[in-house]
Amino acid sequence: DNALHENESYTERLLDDFQDALDKHQFTVYYQPKFDIRPETPALSSAEALVRWVHPELGFISPDKFIPLFEENGLIQQLDLYVWRETAAQIREWKNRLGTSVPGSVNVSRIDMYEPRLIETLLELLREYDLTADELLLEITESAYTQDSAQIVSKVNHLREQGFRIEMDDFGTGYSSLNMISALPIDALKLDMTFIRNAFKDGGDTRLIEVIIDIAEYLDVPVIAEVVETREQLKELQRMGCDYFQGFFYSKPVPGDGFLTYVRDTNMR
Repeated sequence: DNALHENESYTERLLDDFQDALDKHQFTVYYQPKFDIRPETPALSSAEALVRWVHPELGFISPDKFIPLFEENGLIQQLDLYVWRETAAQIREWKNRLGTSVPGSVNVSRIDMYEPRLIETLLELLREYDLTADELLLEITESAYTQDSAQIVSKVNHLREQGFRIEMDDFGTGYSSLNMISALPIDALKLDMTFIRNAFKDGGDTRLIEVIIDIAEYLDVPVIAEVVETREQLKELQRMGCDYFQGFFYSKPVPGDGFLTYVRDTNMR
């Protein structure tokens, strides 16, 4: 029918325009601050890199549209490398202008984990922008660990040996067994945003979040919560023992220069 045909045409257009979009920097990286909420006053700890596509004719294209598409069609590695490079350059600029380091976290897809030169590529970026491994944080989804886990775990171990810190993203969506989780090499657990939204909606229940925080305490790793939107949510997460958060309560994702202004001007309340 017409809707199916239009969707197919739209998909083909995105695939056809991908390389041109890379070459012309139509993909823009935004940064959402992450805060340490263990102190009474939350403190900026790092930023997550989030890619946006503003097409000259199609306008803003949601990441929910193009990221799964690029994963299915083998283009995600090129996009990830683009984001890593943009983020490394941005961290270097922040460091030069602020006189202090603000680490940035980037997504590493399951496909990236099978790339033989992954570690070399990341180390080359660090050398190019004169950064240390703990300034470029790596987010790997839980589902990546649950598929061919032995190979993924081996690669993650090698990354950690080079000094990289690994955040398990979307925790709670990959159906890991508790036994498997206890053996995974990670440095932080990042709650799937669905948990936060469901827990704090009317009639929601925060007990599952408390269970995950207990698991993280057992593993001796911090917990990061996404999509925190109100002071009440923040206070409840603090009460439960959550360590870090990001969300619209303090800041939406902003471009690199906007993030720099935010860091300079924000007054935590």
